[in-house]
Amino acid sequence: MRRAIPALAILVLLLWATPACFAQAQFLGEWSGTFDRGGQTGHLLWHVVKAADGSVTATFDNVDEGVLGIKVKTLTFKDANVTALIDDVIHPNGQDVSLAGTFTGKLSEDGNEVTATWTQTQPEEQPAVDIVLKREQAAPAGSSPQPK
Repeated sequence: MRRAIPALAILVLLLWATPACFAQAQFLGEWSGTFDRGGQTGHLLWHVVKAADGSVTATFDNVDEGVLGIKVKTLTFKDANVTALIDDVIHPNGQDVSLAGTFTGKLSEDGNEVTATWTQTQPEEQPAVDIVLKREQAAPAGSSPQPK
């Protein structure tokens, strides 16, 4: 015979999961921004989407280098903070290159800007790079924002 789950246990589970869901929702959408590496400005797009199963995934595009769809392996949200671990093989100039690092950011109070740091560990360790991303207006379903 199956035991019924007490209503209190369900309430506790819902209250525990709600802050994480809210934190994820704050970051959903399309973001674009810049970073400065050695006096050169680069352009970055960040796509944060919710799948049909409720999971949240993200990819980055390095616009200037034409490297699109850099997969985020692990995405963690806590309050207004986000951490994205990247461990992917990218294909600049048709060559396979392992890319690994950590993107750590904080959402502004108005929810329209993320101030972050990118720390690259592969293919070679690099000094941390500051990134500022701004929320883009919602794009039509199935489309990707175009670089400005």
